[in-house]
Amino acid sequence: MKTKNTIEEIRLTNLRLLIEECESVTVGKKTYRAGTATALAIKCKTSSSYLSQILIRFKNPSGSVREVGTELARKLEKGSKKPLGWMDVKHDEVDSQENEFRILYAAMSDEAKTALLEQARKLAKSKK
Repeated sequence: MKTKNTIEEIRLTNLRLLIEECESVTVGKKTYRAGTATALAIKCKTSSSYLSQILIRFKNPSGSVREVGTELARKLEKGSKKPLGWMDVKHDEVDSQENEFRILYAAMSDEAKTALLEQARKLAKSKK
């Protein structure tokens, strides 16, 4: 199986995960089924047609494929009550502690990341 490494592929996979776990949404008298792009779009206050275009890998007139950009990723996280950076991290191949670390790391400033890496290197050396 091909390993998905690019941020675009990770975000696409995570969009699918968000859709799968999305509960039904009721607006007025209409209820939108759980597990649909429409329900997620309503929940996250974004366009369901745009999410659908991302899912089907719709090509823009320029030939580029529609993707989950940073702004949309943050909007999806907020609407789905996920932590900042959740869309940017793989969730299907890591244990929960490693996943939490990745999410926290993604939300850090560059300065904080550098300090954390230095501390982690020290801890790794002291364990030898």
